[in-house]
Amino acid sequence: MLPLTQVKVMTGVGATLVVLCSIFIGVFPLIFNTIVDKMLVIREDSDTFEAFVTPPIPIYMQFWLFNVTNPEEIRFNGAKPVLEQVGPYTYEEVRVKYAFDWSKEGTVSYLQNKSYIFSPELSGERRESDLITSINVLMVLASHVFQGRQDLISSTIWTQLEASLDLFETHEAGDILFYGYDLPAFNFDFSGLGNLVPKLDETEGWSGTLADVMDQMGFQDVPQVVLDNKLALLLGVNNTDDKVYEVKTGSDGMGDFMNIQSWNGSSTLHYWKGEGAQYCNMINGTDGSQYPPRLTRDSVLRIYTSELCRSLYLTYEKDLYHHGIPVYRYVPPREVLEDPEVNHDNLCYCVPDRDHCLGAGMLSLQPCLGLPLVLSTPHFYQGDEKELAKLVGLNPTKSEHETTIDVEPRTGVAMYAAKKMQLNIPLKRYGNLPSFKNVPEVIFPILWVNESANVDADMSQEVRNAVFVPFVVVDAICGSLIAVGALLLVLSGFRFLHIKPRYSFTALHSNTAPEACSVKVKPLVITRSAEQDKL
Repeated sequence: MLPLTQVKVMTGVGATLVVLCSIFIGVFPLIFNTIVDKMLVIREDSDTFEAFVTPPIPIYMQFWLFNVTNPEEIRFNGAKPVLEQVGPYTYEEVRVKYAFDWSKEGTVSYLQNKSYIFSPELSGERRESDLITSINVLMVLASHVFQGRQDLISSTIWTQLEASLDLFETHEAGDILFYGYDLPAFNFDFSGLGNLVPKLDETEGWSGTLADVMDQMGFQDVPQVVLDNKLALLLGVNNTDDKVYEVKTGSDGMGDFMNIQSWNGSSTLHYWKGEGAQYCNMINGTDGSQYPPRLTRDSVLRIYTSELCRSLYLTYEKDLYHHGIPVYRYVPPREVLEDPEVNHDNLCYCVPDRDHCLGAGMLSLQPCLGLPLVLSTPHFYQGDEKELAKLVGLNPTKSEHETTIDVEPRTGVAMYAAKKMQLNIPLKRYGNLPSFKNVPEVIFPILWVNESANVDADMSQEVRNAVFVPFVVVDAICGSLIAVGALLLVLSGFRFLHIKPRYSFTALHSNTAPEACSVKVKPLVITRSAEQDKL
């Protein structure tokens, strides 16, 4: 091959390698995104459907109960409650989706069963048999019914309640949480005194279990937890569904992938009635396990779970690594649960009106559950400082008590999530009820919970292989080919510069030079004239 031809071939190959590989590096993310989108779409025949039905990542519910160490001082002297946090009591949460309905284009509806299994290995020294002294939720709830009532029947019934129940009671941790402890039998039948007080004739038959009494009093639809004659904070929650969810499958685009379209047959909630109720009743975002792919640091993650009775949003905080995988951490900004008088968007959470707003970090569950319970951040983290000062034993910290979600941004997969909340009940002097005559007014903590999921090292490696290895391979191969192409271009340049002088010299000295460059010499002929011959 002639030297000049070599230069041409090297230049052509080098330029082709550089251009094509540069283009491929630029378009590969688009190709990868298309593949990821197709993989994520929820279909019965998709590779990811099994993971959608039953999450492959273990989910745990950790409970910390607040043991009351000075119950008598609180009840009789109005002392500041001294609390001792006891836990964690760790339960594995098993989720299974079922009853799928694919009838609406682009969405799927389903029920999700949740069950909880105690894990001694993850609970350290804690056992369900531990004895915990806590506030008697039933008695506080009953006080809401009887406060302010001055009639004889109500006063008589309350007297019997106080004889059967204490404001603070000691029970096993497992019974307080899930299994329930037996309620005493009640005798509110004072009809024998009807001759003296005719009104008491109405109490005939009001005796037995709480369910029996409610039935005799004419209550309709007595709750199952009452029929069991047991009381537990989560009685009836284990091994039950969370009503029907309808979510986007991603088949018509990934921008709203897994976003909840409706819950319990409605696209909005109907709990909140205050100012701006339309905002507070919105159902926004996903359930927190998956988000749309290609998140950025400006993305806002929205989440709805029925336990919260509202939607929340989280914003970017910082970059982290999860078992070597780059992730974005998102946390709820302070304004999400800010005091309604500071953030007016939260005024619609004031129950029953603006004059009864709770402080920062708190949410009334009365409209949602029909019970005077209060949800808050654990240990009142970023919450009402006045309420925190009324208690001894709470120590709010960011690392322990903040809700966080770490997301792999390319796929939207949550690599780590910790949803943390605290259950409280308002304690105050309810009317003239004897048990509450001296108690302090305080939002009284019962327990706090951390519902978490963490992708382990092995599964993180699978994610890394699927998400990052293709980019590494493409970058390595194309980078190498670009380097080869660049080297060929450099060598062809040097080669051309090396052979150029040779071609120039040859052109000037070769016998085969062009005819236009030759010089023809005509012979000179000298002749004599006639005059010169005569001489």
